[in-house]
Amino acid sequence: MKKHYYPSNGLCCSLAVLAQAPPQRTCGTLEHHEYLKQTRPNYQQDLIQYNQMIDQYLADQAVSKTAVVTVTIPVVVHVVYQNATENISNAQAISQVQVLNDDFAKLNADAIKVTQPTFSTVAAGAQIRFCLAQRDPLGNATTGVVHYSTTVSTFGTNDNVKNSATGGATAWDVTKYVNIWVCDLGSSLLGYGEFPTGSLSNTWGLVLNYRYTGSGGSAQAPFNLGRTGTHEFGHCFNLFHIWGDDGGSCSGSDQCADTPNQASEHYGPFAQGSIQTDACSPSSPGTMWMNYMDYTDDNSMYMFTAGQVARMEAVVNTAPWNILASSNGCTPVTALDASISSIIAPVNGSSNCNNSVTPKITLNNAGSTTITSATILYRMDALATQTLNWTGSLASATSTVLTLNNYTGLSNAAHTFSATVINPNGSADANSANNSLTSTFTVISAPAGAALPFVERFDGVTFPPTGWVETNTNVLDAAYSWTRLANTTRIPVVPTTTACAKMDNFAGSIDIVGQKDALRTPAISLSGANSSVRVVFDRSHRRYSNTDIDSLNIYISTDCGGTWTRLYTKGGTQLATVTGTLTTAFTPTSNAQWARDSVSLSAYVGQPSVYLKFESRSGWGNNLYLDNINVSNLNTTGIESLEQSSCFRCFP
Repeated sequence: MKKHYYPSNGLCCSLAVLAQAPPQRTCGTLEHHEYLKQTRPNYQQDLIQYNQMIDQYLADQAVSKTAVVTVTIPVVVHVVYQNATENISNAQAISQVQVLNDDFAKLNADAIKVTQPTFSTVAAGAQIRFCLAQRDPLGNATTGVVHYSTTVSTFGTNDNVKNSATGGATAWDVTKYVNIWVCDLGSSLLGYGEFPTGSLSNTWGLVLNYRYTGSGGSAQAPFNLGRTGTHEFGHCFNLFHIWGDDGGSCSGSDQCADTPNQASEHYGPFAQGSIQTDACSPSSPGTMWMNYMDYTDDNSMYMFTAGQVARMEAVVNTAPWNILASSNGCTPVTALDASISSIIAPVNGSSNCNNSVTPKITLNNAGSTTITSATILYRMDALATQTLNWTGSLASATSTVLTLNNYTGLSNAAHTFSATVINPNGSADANSANNSLTSTFTVISAPAGAALPFVERFDGVTFPPTGWVETNTNVLDAAYSWTRLANTTRIPVVPTTTACAKMDNFAGSIDIVGQKDALRTPAISLSGANSSVRVVFDRSHRRYSNTDIDSLNIYISTDCGGTWTRLYTKGGTQLATVTGTLTTAFTPTSNAQWARDSVSLSAYVGQPSVYLKFESRSGWGNNLYLDNINVSNLNTTGIESLEQSSCFRCFP
């Protein structure tokens, strides 16, 4: 049989053609695989290299015959629903995890149905177990099932369900949990998984159609025994479809020597012990239609082979996914556990020019017992420790923000603020590891603000312009950030200008979803401003789709970037300056594709030094353009000076 390390290129198209409404099973894993090939840099090469490592591990294991230790993996089920029908119960989600445990361990009641001797001798159970998470990434108690309301009616294989920015639910830490998303995938798609690679992926996990999740209950026949989850989890643990995805040529392989060569998938139910043959396995015992990695109905699939088990165990015993074995997600939280989960102010690692700081912290109940009192100890630098005796009612997995006493007269230097919680409910804390946090920050001198009017048209070849700062929150997509776009084809304006700022939300990898990229101005003085002062700017954007939503936010800071106040936000149709959607990269080509916006800065009149920040939040949609940024008193500057754009001839 021909050896390959990943599914063939053409099958996702044939899947779309073959996809029908149930009772035929449809798996979107290969369609998702093609999607990642197009959107995630180096995905294909990473997948090939990872499978070469798995092959080496299996070869070494065959020689050493080292006993495989049972690994228990925490699972979180994200139920993303638009209506009550889609919002499956916790019991339904729990039943899915139980099916996974039974099927993976060969403890399923129907395992005895494998009666053909050739197949029954290779049927096997894996040393992989699943538990519903008992603590969340912050250490709080959880049921392991989380429900999220969405406005999205139907999701697809583009991973939108895996991010809150696109109407889904953002994954829990993939080094500690396997994420399962349950949502509406339409009437014909049952689910999809993501193949593991040698790089940790924030989207690794499986997506299930709410109609076919779990066993019994609300699950719909003939896929009501939870086997869709078993099938898709097989993909997540590096199993391919049993027929090798070769389009019936008998040349493909699922990389498991103990599964018979098979021409194509099987649909529907089969009688126990029946022999099915095809062009690749024309004689008895025929094809292994009862394998979890085929397409038969739930009541006709009930086995993994030893070869498949070995591949799955290889994933949880080799880097990077072996880190799941050390997760504490299955460990129950302690009864009495108070924690400081965050220091809101002063922000760790920040710089500001405010010599006065009012600390804010988040007190969190990470235990299972309601907390009604606690003592907060806090200190700035080497000053005396202060005490806050808090009382209230904090249920398990809830938190509250506490504002502490103000510190004034801080010098222009580095400072350290620390906070600790002790004595919850007047007793010893059962887990002291999360009781304390520290924030280090720097107080600086405020830079002199530029006088009004402040104008930036991005004409200079240096980008970002002198004094501006460009920030990117995701190092994985560092190549996709604000850049300068030269444009010599637009209608001439006076004075002649040559460029604008562009944010590339169209390209990038899947990790760009939710990414924030900002352009921050130099310091601007509003000392001479009056109540008419505004920031005026031009924008151009066209949506990629109705669900891939980009947005633009504008913030102001009066303390040199220590804290920010949002002044403006637009996204989706509000941000768009061109109607409709475009699935190719958008570049404005006419005046009509731009719009002018402005935001009042009157509340900040008299401030000697402020920063403005233009932030793009990506929904992996389409390109966003900015130009002609102007901060002025409108009643003194004159509208003419505001209408000289560098990317188009402006209009009132």
